[in-house]
Formats: sequence, structure tokens, C-alpha cells
Amino acid sequence: MQIRLENRTGVRKGRFVKYEYGTDLFGRIYLDKIKGRERGKLVDRWLLNDFGSLFRVLDLEIYKREVENYENTLLTKPAFR
Repeated sequence: MQIRLENRTGVRKGRFVKYEYGTDLFGRIYLDKIKGRERGKLVDRWLLNDFGSLFRVLDLEIYKREVENYENTLLTKPAFR
């Protein structure tokens, strides 16, 4: 699963942050943070013990990006084309 946030204002226009999360083959929960403009690059990787930790890390990370004017791009796209 993934969450993609994009900045559409000011100097950072066109930059995005993508959070990919899930479980690996061994049942561990992972969270990858990818930043960039066009392709992006892996910045951080977390291995977490439980889903509570995943929610806390995601909550803090998304709050930081919202303060920097990043928006969720999945909500702003039209539902039908």
C-alpha cells in the first residue's frame, strides 16, 4: 500500500513524498519513505514491531509534510475520467 503527498505551492512545487508500507515474507511490518521530483529515491526505511508503531510513525510523518504544504494526491484526482 502507499500514500503519496505532493507539494503544489512555492519553491517546492512538483516535489513528492511517498510512503510505502506492508509486511515482508517474514511477517515484519515495513515502512519506506521515498522523496523526489520525478522518480524519487529511498530516504528512510523502518522495520516495525506492530501496527500501532506504524500508525504513530505515519501520523508524525504526514503531519510534518502537511505543515510544508504537501497534499494527498489520491484525494485530489477526479474519480472518473
